[in-house]
Amino acid sequence: MDWIALGSMLAAASAFTLSIIALLVSRKQEKRILFLSLNERLMQPELQEGRTLLRESIESTSDAENVYALNKNQHWSISRAVAMFDLLGLYVKHGYIKKDLALEEWGKTLTLSYEGHGEHFVRAREEALGWSPYPHFKYIAEMARREGLGHPR
Repeated sequence: MDWIALGSMLAAASAFTLSIIALLVSRKQEKRILFLSLNERLMQPELQEGRTLLRESIESTSDAENVYALNKNQHWSISRAVAMFDLLGLYVKHGYIKKDLALEEWGKTLTLSYEGHGEHFVRAREEALGWSPYPHFKYIAEMARREGLGHPR
């Protein structure tokens, strides 16, 4: 083998290695940007209002049914907040966002929103629709509870 061929192989191997490193760095940055974007969305006032309504208005499945029947605006506000938590759970489940990062930032809020409130909202929607519209909210909220985040009952 001559020196030119060896040099070409080393250059190609170096280029390949650098492209792999660039890809890994890019993916990490994309995950960070995705998390920041989702975090900003979760902090929007209408979603904060939805979480507050969820915790203040719903303590049973019948409460959730009543909110749906009597106040559609409150229902949709709560539904948007729950849907964003569901999206957070979906992203964690599929590895788009790191579990530890999501739970560090949102674990306590997830637990406080789900236990005694969100679980009833989700159950009422499942019963009304015949399918589960928010499976990932339950997934991530239960994960947060298992991690000891939130409050003791």
